[in-house]
Amino acid sequence: MNIIRLTTRIFPDKAGPAVYAYSLSEHTSNKDFTFFNITCQPQEVKEKYKYVNPNFKIYYLPMYTPRWDAKLYEHLLFLIKFGIYSIKKIVRLHRENRIDLIHCDNPAITGLIAVLINRIFKIPFIYTHHGLDSHFKLNFLIELKLIYRFSKYHIIVSRRMKYFFEKNKLDTQKLKWIPVGIDLNKFFHVSTESEKKGLIKELELEKILNMDDLIILYVGYMDLKQKVFGMIDFLNGFNNFINILPENEKKKIKLLYLGEGKYKHLLENEINKLKLKKNAYLLGTTSEIEKFYAISDFSALTSYMEGFPITVLEAIASNVPCICTDVGEIQEIVDEKAIVPCGKREEITAKLKDFYESKEVCNEISERSFKKIERFEWKNIAKQIKLIYKKALLNN
Repeated sequence: MNIIRLTTRIFPDKAGPAVYAYSLSEHTSNKDFTFFNITCQPQEVKEKYKYVNPNFKIYYLPMYTPRWDAKLYEHLLFLIKFGIYSIKKIVRLHRENRIDLIHCDNPAITGLIAVLINRIFKIPFIYTHHGLDSHFKLNFLIELKLIYRFSKYHIIVSRRMKYFFEKNKLDTQKLKWIPVGIDLNKFFHVSTESEKKGLIKELELEKILNMDDLIILYVGYMDLKQKVFGMIDFLNGFNNFINILPENEKKKIKLLYLGEGKYKHLLENEINKLKLKKNAYLLGTTSEIEKFYAISDFSALTSYMEGFPITVLEAIASNVPCICTDVGEIQEIVDEKAIVPCGKREEITAKLKDFYESKEVCNEISERSFKKIERFEWKNIAKQIKLIYKKALLNN
C-alpha cells in the first residue's frame, strides 16, 4: 500500500504534530506500507528529500511553515505556495507509484488538498484532528463543512473532541479515537550523581543549577493563551509552595520552562512580578528534551486545553511524576493522584507540597502512570493505524 502523508510540519520541527507525523510513518512503514511524506522544510534541514528507510521517504517542499501569529499576508502566501507545491508533488508521486491513500493532519490546508485530489483521482483520504485550539475560524469551517464530508475516516486524539462534532450536528460514525504514540526506549532518567552532573554540564546549565537542586520541568509552546495562562497558574502555585519553605531549601528549588511563543512575555512579566528570577527560568526550545527530563524531579502541564499531550507521555516515560490539569485524555495517561482542576492554584501548591515531602508518593505515581502509558507505545498505536488504512481501502 502506497500512502502519502501530507503535513505542514515534521520532525526535527519541535511541534507535537510534527513529531507525530514523523513517528507514525517511522513505526508504521514496512513491506506492506510505504510512506511518502510531503511537508515543509524544517529550519534545521537543508536537503530536498530524505530516505529514512526503504519504505519511508520524506519530500521537503521549498518553503517554511509560518508561525500562527505571522502577518495575514504571510499566511495567505503560505497557503498558495503550499497548495501548488504539494499538489504537483502528489500528482507526480501518483503517476510514478500509484498512490492508494492520503493521510493528512490539521491545519485544514492539508485536508483541502486531499479533498481536491480525492475528487480528481478518487484517492481516499484520512484526516487527523490534533486539537480544537486553532486561531482561525475559517480553519474550523473548512474542516467541518468540506473535509469531514469527504474524508473516509476522521482520527481524533482525544475522545472529548467528539462533542465538538456532535455540537455541529455531524454524524460521528467516521470518528476514530487513536491516541498519540510514545517510543519508551528513547527516554531515560539519571541514576547517579555523576550522570546528573554530566548532563547539567552538557546542557550548559551550570550557572543556574547545582547538583543538589530539585528540578521541576514545564514543557509547552507559548503560542496559545490557554497554555500560557496554565503556565502562569503553575508559576503562582509554585511561588506559594516555595514561600512556605525555609530559605535554605527555597533557593534549591528550580523551575525550568522550555518553549517559545507570542505570549512568552506574559510569563516573563509574572516571574518579575513574583520576584522569582532566582528560581524560575525561561530556556527557550531545545533539541535535547530527553536530557532535560532525565535530570528533572517533577514535571507539569496545567493548561486549559489539550488533546493527547506528548510532553506528559515523555515525562512519564522518563520516570518523572507529572502534575496535570484534567484536560483532553490526561486521565488515560497519568495517575489520578497527579491531577488538579484547571485554574486552581492552591491545588497546585498542595500537590507540589505532597510531591516534595514524599518520595514514596512520587515513585508510586510514576509507576502507576508508566503502566498506563505502556499501551500507547508506538508499536501498539501503529497496529491501530494500519487497521484504519486497510478499512479505508476496503470500504472505498
